[in-house]
Amino acid sequence: MKYFVFDVDGTLLNSAEVDQQCLKQTLHEFGRDYTFEELRPSFGKPGRQTLADLGFTGETAERIMDRWEGLSKERASEVLAFDGIEALLRELHARGCRCGIVTSRTHYQFDYGFSPLGLDGYFDAVICMEDAPRHKPAPDPLLECLRRMGGTAAEAVYIGDSACDMECAAAAGVKSCLALWGIPEGACIRADIELAAPADALKLI
Repeated sequence: MKYFVFDVDGTLLNSAEVDQQCLKQTLHEFGRDYTFEELRPSFGKPGRQTLADLGFTGETAERIMDRWEGLSKERASEVLAFDGIEALLRELHARGCRCGIVTSRTHYQFDYGFSPLGLDGYFDAVICMEDAPRHKPAPDPLLECLRRMGGTAAEAVYIGDSACDMECAAAAGVKSCLALWGIPEGACIRADIELAAPADALKLI
């Protein structure tokens, strides 16, 4: 493979715990309590889609979104790249592979939550929520990423941590790779390839 496309949350960054804590706290402040297990299916989706799935719409959803995003920004420094991620990106770059990102984050969320980690330079294309007409699990953002990088589905893999990511890859005709380091123990998610550690992606070149 020549083109490696990554999800951000739960794949490149260990953001799941902080994100879910912020969402749980926000919903509690708005009078709704959920367990982390109940909120897990929301991870990887655009925030407003998560709130819609939970029954929040209109002005209430926007107020919740603002508070959730505010808490997440306050705690952004707690979110780091998983061990081995930077080494993987460096090696992929050295071997002439091209790397991209497809994320459900907005550009604003990406700018404050990812860019400060200093990894932007490894990526040839970044597709955020605003950059495609439909979001994951539709294929649109992944296909747009490949278009910008000049790659084809047959030459690419998409590495993510959720069923939504795997469905997006399948819809785009791209090999799906499940980042086992980013999913809860015992989670059952179907993928073409399972990667136990970031370095395992090098076997796909």
